[in-house]
Amino acid sequence: MTGSTIDTENAAGNRRPCQATKASCSVKVQAANGKPINPCHPARARQLKRKKRAVRVCRHPFTIRLRTEHQTEAMQHLYFEDQTP
Repeated sequence: MTGSTIDTENAAGNRRPCQATKASCSVKVQAANGKPINPCHPARARQLKRKKRAVRVCRHPFTIRLRTEHQTEAMQHLYFEDQTP
């Protein structure tokens, strides 16, 4: 066997090990003033970032902050998703 047995991506800190808990499948969300609100699904966070309604605050744990001008609209989308049965 040649080479190192250590996974270079994990050793370099480029990736975090996958965890099968529900907490790892959520993105922390902050209001425009920095106050934490309900977490959301990563797909919803990507959608908010793509539409320029949120910005990334922290990478680990992944956290987004809603932008002031779009905060009410983004919060309606977040909470509307929670209310559906």
